[in-house]
Parts: sequence; C-alpha cells; structure tokens
Amino acid sequence: MGYEKENKGLGFVLLVYATSRLFYLVAGALFASIVPVGRFQRVTSDVPFGTMNLWAHWDGEHYVALAAVGYLQSPDNVSPAFFPLYPLLMRSFAELFGGPLSLGTLSLWGVLISLLALPFALYFIYHIARHGWGEQTAKVSILTLAFFPTTFFLNSAYTESLFLALSAASVWALRVRKDLLLACALAGFAAATRNVGLFLVVPLAYEWLRGEAGREFGWWRAAACLALAPSGLFWYAIYLWLRSGNLFLFYSAQSYWSRKPTDPLTFVTGVFTEAYEGLTGLFRPQPLADTVLEDLMGRLNGTTDAYNLLFLLFAVALLLWGLRILPFSLSAYAFLLVVPAVFFGKPETPLMGFPRYVLVAFPLFIVLAVLLENRRILAFWLVLSAILSLVFCAEFVSWRFVA
Repeated sequence: MGYEKENKGLGFVLLVYATSRLFYLVAGALFASIVPVGRFQRVTSDVPFGTMNLWAHWDGEHYVALAAVGYLQSPDNVSPAFFPLYPLLMRSFAELFGGPLSLGTLSLWGVLISLLALPFALYFIYHIARHGWGEQTAKVSILTLAFFPTTFFLNSAYTESLFLALSAASVWALRVRKDLLLACALAGFAAATRNVGLFLVVPLAYEWLRGEAGREFGWWRAAACLALAPSGLFWYAIYLWLRSGNLFLFYSAQSYWSRKPTDPLTFVTGVFTEAYEGLTGLFRPQPLADTVLEDLMGRLNGTTDAYNLLFLLFAVALLLWGLRILPFSLSAYAFLLVVPAVFFGKPETPLMGFPRYVLVAFPLFIVLAVLLENRRILAFWLVLSAILSLVFCAEFVSWRFVA
C-alpha cells in the first residue's frame, strides 16, 4: 500500500512538474520574441537572443562565467559571492558530454541542471507535506510552489532548483526516513550551493535533540554528522582563503552590489519610501519609448520595490500562521531563510531579490496549502498566481530585473 501511494505521488509530482515547466518555457520563448529588450547596459551575446540563453540573464550570466573561467578570473564582475556547486556541475556536465565549453553550452547546461533538479525538489516537498499533513496538503503545496509568481526562476540558470532539491531532500531524510547521516550529508551539498544552506543545521540539530532521528547515535557520532551540514560553506571558505587570503570573501564580495546589514528602523523607513516612489513612478511621465508595450513594461518594472514589499508582507503572514501549523524546526528554518533577505540588502533597493529568495523557503508553501483548503479559493489563487508569473516572466526574459 505504501509503495502504491508513493507511485501515485510520483505521478502527480511529474504531472505538475511537466505542466508547469512547459507552461513557462513556452511562455518565455514567446515573450522573448515579442517584448522589446529592456534598456540595460549589457546583454549577453553567448547565443542568439530568444534561445535558451533567455533563462541565463542577470545572476545566470555570473554562473555561466564562473563555469567558464572559474573564480578570481576575468571578467571582473564574476564574484566569489556565488557559491561553487552549481557552476561546478555546469562545467562537469558540459565536459562529460563533450563539445566546446562555450558560454552558449554552459548556459544550456545551467538550465538543464535546474530542470533536472526540480522534480526531485517537488517530490521531497510532497512527501514532507504528506508525512505531516496528508495527501491533499502535499498536492496543494507543490501546486502553489510550481505556479508561484516567481517560479520561472526554477527553470533558469539560477541555484533555486538545485538548492531546493538538496535542502528539501535533507529535511525529508530527517523527518521521513529518520536518517541523520544522510540528512547532514545533503545539507553539506546545500551549503556548497548557497550560503543560507548553513541554516539547515538548526532543524537537523533540533530534530535530533528531540529524538526524531539518529537515536542510535551517541553524542559524539551525532556531533560528527551535524558537522557535515555546514561543511560545504566551510570548504568553500578554505578555498577562498588559499586563493585570496580572505576566509570570508564570499561575504565581503557582496559589496559589489552595495549589500550590507541594515538595522530594522532604517529598513522599514527605506522599504516603504522606495515602495511609495515606485508606485508613484508608475504614473509619472517616462522617457519616450518606441512602442506602447515597451512603455508599459518599463513602468511595471519601475514598481519593483512596491511588489517586493508585497512579497515580504505575504511571507511574514505565512511565517506567523506557520507558528500554529508547522513544527518548530520548520518554522525556525523558514524564518532563518527570510531574515537575511530582509536585513542584508542594498540601501536604494532594500528587498532586492526577495521574491526569488522566498521560493526556497518551502515550509511556507506547506502553510499556504493548509490555508487553501477551499477548492474555489485554491483555484482563484492558482489563476492569479499564474497570471502574475507571466508578467514577471515577460520582464525577466526581456532583460528587466525581477528578483
């Protein structure tokens, strides 16, 4: 019976995965052909515009360059702030399957790795939710994630899919399989993908202390396992120290984007001020555009700080509801993923990237699934979310910054 349930869950996961990715891949290609390119100072020329390169914009360009030439090499804008596992996989797959290590080939592999990682991410999230909240919540959790307004990033040359797969697999190994060693090993790979992978130590250690996993381990063996969880970040820091003499270069390199810690009062003042200016700019006279569509896309893109604030309020609401719905370990993990994205930003764009960062906080989507019990409300949410995602997708593929 359990085997049949897992097969049924796998079929649903694959259906949602295939439907959602086809939806965004087709939509992205269509938008790239009809939406004028944003007036940005740099557009990658690795492959013709409108091909798979359209999913390697912004941070994707950095990962492609890292895969091509490595760290501390030209071009100068390739930064150690980007963690190594994802570009390493891009280059490894490109070399394994032969052919030239061109930017176009690496761009393609970045997208393919994201597409390969995503069904694993959805599968593990599905089973985490099913284990704790039942079949219906599990299904709605991955539906809301697969059609979230910024979910097109999950098929882009970004780390979201890979990190989501590794972090969800780590939590699944602990909560469902009760395997502390496997959970910590997977967390180590997650920490080599993104700096916030370090926070997996919190739910892993908490669940072990409660006796939910690793009961057969003594204190020393459990401590050795838990030491694996942040190991990806540790070894990356050692590598940077050997190359540059700076153990924390992954942190200090954030100054390239003027990111720095922000106190709560400064943050609140800044985020509401920028959001207001963004909304008023929607109706102000703009530089003359060649077409009405270009003018509209430019105006919408100018509201970035306003919709960033809406995403933050949405995440905070789910965090508060999660205190009643989630176990402490998952609530704490989601909180730790949200906080750095809030209080470590650019002064002129306090929440830059937040609508994308929230994608990996998968416990929030379990909370959302519990709240969307009514099928009509769920259908309305999915339609609204998918429509918003198309707007953001059109912005992204036309070289307008979304998150």
